[in-house]
Amino acid sequence: MKTRINFPRIKSQLIRNTLIAVTAMSLPVLASASQSNISVSFNKSELESTQGQERVYQQMKTASRKLCGTSNVHLTGSVEESVGNDECYDGTLTAAVQRLDNKAITALHAEL
Repeated sequence: MKTRINFPRIKSQLIRNTLIAVTAMSLPVLASASQSNISVSFNKSELESTQGQERVYQQMKTASRKLCGTSNVHLTGSVEESVGNDECYDGTLTAAVQRLDNKAITALHAEL
């Protein structure tokens, strides 16, 4: 049985706004303001092995990077855009891990 997790792209400006006004915004507001979404599909049985957990987490990382863009300044053309893409990636991946709510995936994410 395939499981699909949908998660939004967290825009870097929204992350900055959240840090400035934490009480004014909540995660559902961030999610609804996202620019695009992506899905990662996997079998629940994959979460039962270390190798499967690592594979699912890697899919989540790849999807987050795809949504947010590269952090390579030579490819983005500006440090500001590269930093923004990194903030987006970190926020998007963290939100996806929280949404999945799996202890093993959360532990993998905490290692980084």
